[in-house]
Amino acid sequence: MDFNSYDDFKDAIGYDGFIDKYGNFYKVCKKNKKDVRDSHNEWAKQFIKEKYNINDFKFNPTASAILTLTKLHGSAEILIHCFGYVYYSHDPFYLKPIIKVPNPKISGYKVTSAQLDMLFLIMNCHNEDTNIPLFTGEEFSEYEEDGYQYTLKY
Repeated sequence: MDFNSYDDFKDAIGYDGFIDKYGNFYKVCKKNKKDVRDSHNEWAKQFIKEKYNINDFKFNPTASAILTLTKLHGSAEILIHCFGYVYYSHDPFYLKPIIKVPNPKISGYKVTSAQLDMLFLIMNCHNEDTNIPLFTGEEFSEYEEDGYQYTLKY
């Protein structure tokens, strides 16, 4: 597994992966791989072990966050919502991007402008529409920030 971070968007072309809060891309697998969910979960599990020196993820949420945390499925969602990474992948049948961003209600992480810059550079190189939903795991809302319009799922 490749746990190197790439700060040049050109290194991310043709790959699915994660983007950290500084806009660095981490390659998980080739774009449009059929078993992408398992790839991201396995990669995230190993990455959390190595990067954060955590073997068994333990989180002490507040009582209000426990219900939200029960909705997290797999290591990929833990990396997104508890460590602040952006998930970038593709639906293997429709070949459309799937993007998940941190839900600030879980552990305070919000998507950063560096993450969005990297994400949109990669998407533009893949000729993908950047006006798509960014999923955080709850309800949809739209807002504008820094000249970008976002449709988020809180």
